[in-house]
Amino acid sequence: QGKYEDAMQQYQKSLEIQLKTLGPDHSSTAATYHSMGNVLVSQGKYEDAMQQYRKVLEIKLKTLGPEHASTAVTYHCIGSVLQDQGKYEKAMQQYQKALEIKLKTLGPEHSETAKTYHSIGSVLHNQDKYEAAMQQYQKALEIELKALGPEHSSTATTYHCIGGVLQRQGKYEEANQQYQMALEINLKALGPEHSSTATTYHEIGSVLQHQGKYEEA
Repeated sequence: QGKYEDAMQQYQKSLEIQLKTLGPDHSSTAATYHSMGNVLVSQGKYEDAMQQYRKVLEIKLKTLGPEHASTAVTYHCIGSVLQDQGKYEKAMQQYQKALEIKLKTLGPEHSETAKTYHSIGSVLHNQDKYEAAMQQYQKALEIELKALGPEHSSTATTYHCIGGVLQRQGKYEEANQQYQMALEINLKALGPEHSSTATTYHEIGSVLQHQGKYEEA
């Protein structure tokens, strides 16, 4: 928590100088607001984070326009905060805006586009819309395998999420296969002591428990 406070103080100092020397509509000013938003999200201060991201969006709409890839990134961040707050419909609206822009500016095979498909899948997963969530995750995975490769941690995250949907549907064997793929990548890409690796081990244990395989779990 202390590190977040320190970071925020540094960003405040930076912002003060930028507002004086560069003005309120400069891209560097926007970048600092964005960084402050990220810190506030890490602290769980969602309303405060939203205020920062809204400032960023305002600057980007003025300086870059509504169809710029960077504007899409901010829509995505706003969607993420709304999702964290459990405001799923509003989150979905922001993600859809982001996706529309990314498809136009970056194309359907870009890793940033995959990221938004993934987040839309995540909202649908939160809403227990498993089939629809699976479709979005599959789209994300297809892009990630091409754009990032089969051994990237983002690819692992999508395998993990597909496993999560299958587990919720009671398809334990299939879920376990996805978790195993995620685990294999995470061990290589992140190492055996990373929190993502630990989470996947936990879910594999949970699946095995559901199947009554207590020894393996």
